[in-house]
Amino acid sequence: MTKPQTKMEQEDPLSRDALQAFDDLFGLHAGFRPVHAKGILLSGVFTPSAGVAALTKAPHVSRPSIRVAVRFSDFAGVPTVPDYDSEGASPRGIAIRFYLQDHVHTDIIAHSVDGFPTRTAEEFVNSSAPSMPAGPAHRSRRRSNPFLVRVPLRWPSFRLPSPSPRASPRNPFTP
Repeated sequence: MTKPQTKMEQEDPLSRDALQAFDDLFGLHAGFRPVHAKGILLSGVFTPSAGVAALTKAPHVSRPSIRVAVRFSDFAGVPTVPDYDSEGASPRGIAIRFYLQDHVHTDIIAHSVDGFPTRTAEEFVNSSAPSMPAGPAHRSRRRSNPFLVRVPLRWPSFRLPSPSPRASPRNPFTP
C-alpha cells in the first residue's frame, strides 16, 4: 500500500490548489482530511437481496456476500465540529467500499444534499481564493462563507431542509 501524498507532494497543481483552498476555509488540522474530517468507519458484510441480479450487473451483487467498509462523516474539515451542529456538520457524507478482490473494489460516495457548490475543482479554486474568511472563528461555519454566497446558481443545493427535532447537549428532546 502506498503512502498518501501530502499537499506539497501533489504533482497536479489543481489538486494542490484545491487542498490549499480547503485549508484556507477550515484551517489546517494535521492528520485529518481537508473535508469530512470527522467520521466513523465501520466494517461488515453486504448480502444482496434475492432477485437483485435481475436489476443490475454490478459485481458486488452477483455474489452471496461481500466484505464492505462504510464511513459516515460530517462535512467540515474541522475534526472537533459537534455532530449536532446543523451548519458546521452538514451535509453529512457516506462512503461504501465493496471489496471484490485484492486491489479491486467498487465505491459508492454520497452526501446528504442534492448537488455541490461548484461544478468543477477549477471553479472552486477560482471562486474561493479571494473570498475565504480570515481567522479560525469563520472556518467552521460553511454558511457564513462569502464563497458560497458568490455562487448563486449552486447555492440552493446547499439549503438543507429543517432537521427533525433531536436531542443535543444544548437542546434536550422531549416528545
